[in-house]
Amino acid sequence: MSSSTDVRPAPAAGPPTPPTARRRGRGGGRRRGSDRAPFRRFHLIIYLLLGAFAFSTAGAFAWVFNVSMKTNNEFIGTRPWTIAEDWRWENYSDAWSAANVGSFFGNSVIVSVSATVLGVVLAAFAAYPLARVPFRGSGVVLSVFLLGLMVPWMVTFIPLYMTMQDLGLLDSRLGLALVYATYNLPFNVFVLVGFMRTLPGELEEAAAVDGAGPVRTFLRVILPLMGPGLASVSIISFLQNWNEFFYALVLIHSPERMTLPLGLFQLGQAADYGTNWVTLFAGMMITVVPVLLVFALLQNQVTKGLTAGALKG
Repeated sequence: MSSSTDVRPAPAAGPPTPPTARRRGRGGGRRRGSDRAPFRRFHLIIYLLLGAFAFSTAGAFAWVFNVSMKTNNEFIGTRPWTIAEDWRWENYSDAWSAANVGSFFGNSVIVSVSATVLGVVLAAFAAYPLARVPFRGSGVVLSVFLLGLMVPWMVTFIPLYMTMQDLGLLDSRLGLALVYATYNLPFNVFVLVGFMRTLPGELEEAAAVDGAGPVRTFLRVILPLMGPGLASVSIISFLQNWNEFFYALVLIHSPERMTLPLGLFQLGQAADYGTNWVTLFAGMMITVVPVLLVFALLQNQVTKGLTAGALKG
């Protein structure tokens, strides 16, 4: 009698497994990590260069702050990187009151803010018809605005000085604000035209169906959507106006109307012939801290406005 054995049928052969599936099954865990971009040697070089630049910039600010906390004798008699023995916060109060940095600060705020507001408002009204209202010669008008970015300041400051003198605006904060607003216009118009062109054209069509005219369409429909673009040009214009030195040097003569860059220049000249260095460094910190705070808080708005305007031109 022959022994019986259980012979089970072989499983039916399915479709062949593709090679890619077999590779996924073998190393599925490592495949997920391989989606990242490979780290290359030049990445390390770029990171090191950026880190060195950031460290040098932070080191410069730390050195200025450290010097502003010293006494004049300590600044002259010790090594440059010696840490201040006693932090003298009264150097900032002396710079604000005795060295007139507070007056310079107020002039800079008035001139920079007024020039920024005026330049952005005029640029918004000029950019709307160039970007949204088709008319013959719009490209020529935009090119004329862009030519303002190519004119060097060395060519304009002599006729500008004579014009300001004829208008009676020389040595005045109003005249300086008008000059800053005028020189901000080409860049502001360029950015805002690019930003407005990214908005859909159906907005004007819907507003026209509701009976809105061009002015009402701009104020009620387009302007509320221009937040990132307006924020970017406002911040960039404010920083340029706040740090501008040459036109303030040419157009402002009275000490009580000087802005911060010009006032610090006067303090630097006084320090060259005297010993009051710590007041100068305290004034530098008072000048740079507001700029750093504005840019640190609003840098995302600058990026959004500039990149949105670059998507469609």
